[in-house]
Amino acid sequence: MIFRSSLHRLTLFERFLSIFTSVRPGEGATVRNLFGSAFLLTFCFYLLKPVREALLLSENTAELGAYLDAAVALSLIFAIPLYRQLYRNLAASEVKSRILRWVIGFFISNLLVFAGLAAGGLSVGIGFYIWLSIFGVMVVSQFWAFAADLFNTRSGQRLFVVIMVGSSIGAWTGAQTAANLSLLVPPWQLMLFAAVLLAAPLVLSVRAENLVPEGSGNTEDHDDGPGFDGFRQLFSGFDVVVRSRYLLLLGGLLATYNLVGSLGKYALRAFVRDAANLAAADPATGLSAAEYILRFYGDYNAWISLIGLLLQLFVAARLFRLVGVRGAILVLPVFLVLQFGILFLVPAFALLRVGMIGQEAIYHSIQNTTNQALFLPMTREEKYIGKTIVDTVFVRFGDCIQGLIVFVGVGLLAVDTTTIVRVIFFLTLIASVFAVALRRRYRVLLREHMANEAPSVVAPLPDVYAPAGKLFMFAIPEDCFFDPDPGDTLDFELTGQDGERLPAWIRFDRHYLTLTVRPPAAESGSLVLRVSATDLEGHATEARFRLSWGDDPTYRIGAGGNTVLP
Repeated sequence: MIFRSSLHRLTLFERFLSIFTSVRPGEGATVRNLFGSAFLLTFCFYLLKPVREALLLSENTAELGAYLDAAVALSLIFAIPLYRQLYRNLAASEVKSRILRWVIGFFISNLLVFAGLAAGGLSVGIGFYIWLSIFGVMVVSQFWAFAADLFNTRSGQRLFVVIMVGSSIGAWTGAQTAANLSLLVPPWQLMLFAAVLLAAPLVLSVRAENLVPEGSGNTEDHDDGPGFDGFRQLFSGFDVVVRSRYLLLLGGLLATYNLVGSLGKYALRAFVRDAANLAAADPATGLSAAEYILRFYGDYNAWISLIGLLLQLFVAARLFRLVGVRGAILVLPVFLVLQFGILFLVPAFALLRVGMIGQEAIYHSIQNTTNQALFLPMTREEKYIGKTIVDTVFVRFGDCIQGLIVFVGVGLLAVDTTTIVRVIFFLTLIASVFAVALRRRYRVLLREHMANEAPSVVAPLPDVYAPAGKLFMFAIPEDCFFDPDPGDTLDFELTGQDGERLPAWIRFDRHYLTLTVRPPAAESGSLVLRVSATDLEGHATEARFRLSWGDDPTYRIGAGGNTVLP
């Protein structure tokens, strides 16, 4: 016999998502469309990354890549005012996805131009390197700004961990596809393939916006979006970050992360370049320098993507449930200090390769999810303009410093790669200081903008009678508990009256609130059971009901267990 409740409004997909995180009815459709968009955007980026490296390194030196990273940062500084004006023109629209679709459409048109030039045999290595670096920052930044604009803080904290799985799968499959196709088709065909795929998020973003359920969405008003009023407004925008200590700390942390990552990639790139030249000089390998680089980076990116996917699937959601965003902030700094602390003592190429794979896997899974969640409690202007500035100018500022370090250290002082690795170690200590300060500021921001109210019991749980020796399933009505906080969910636990463990013949499914019992045959008795409901911030309430059993063959539910089930 089964008694059902409205909890079964969860779709099959939402029930699957509940394995990884808490889900409210109706959220599955929005997650599915955002998941698809995240997958395709990341897939295309990782599909084109080996093409970028091959076009650059087959014609130039490893040092040029470091200098181009700095050029990307300078380019973004001049692009931000133009983006600010685009935001101001589109922000008044009731359609939140317009900004994202405009940005994606712009990059699709650019990619078609590069494909045409590459098909004509023109050299596009330097230009494509700069373009893809900007694409990887701007498009991803706009996607997550859009996602943060769709959800309120509590919903975003719950759902971003599963949406990010789409990015992780896209990164892994994109890297695998690049490794398999890069030697079979020319670069311009991969560019065209990516351009076609990028058209899908234009549709998926609209569907995601239209399907956000009530109680999960962000209710902040749209900006008025005033039009252009001269160059004074055109070159404004950076004040959004300057007046926010929180954004400055976040920008400093991400800039330091990028500096550490860029210097690590430079050290790895120098080793790869030397190995590629050796392979090209050896007839036994049958590989050119470009082919060797394509294979190495295809394999390297595939490992990063696979480990990142595993972390996102099996670690990220559990980590967020256990320690929240405040705890997740500290994961990458701790890893970096350990990684480069070991390399400081034992600077070896094999250790650098393994460490860089782990570093990037953590960054693109746990840290990337944390980065996006940190923008949820902010204003709409800070989510779009502030996030874009932090993700572009501040992050790429690390590339400028990296270019300067490489120019002075390698070009003028002729220091070796080992010295560069040891410099990175001291930078990881600076990143740790930023992370601790940001963690404290995030806690303050939550208290200011997201007061939490404890859940409550609004209806008593009915007593239940089950015949001894027979199977009985009872679903606790979800409307017995109420949480006033928008986007919050409750985690349920069933214990004995005083918190003791349940008998083996009682099973409780906390996701579906189903209680399955088979009382011992030829026995009678009763137990008082306690159902506790805990919200995301740890506030809890509880309700009790009595479960009785005996030789009466009639299932009953209700006050005193006297209501006969249909």
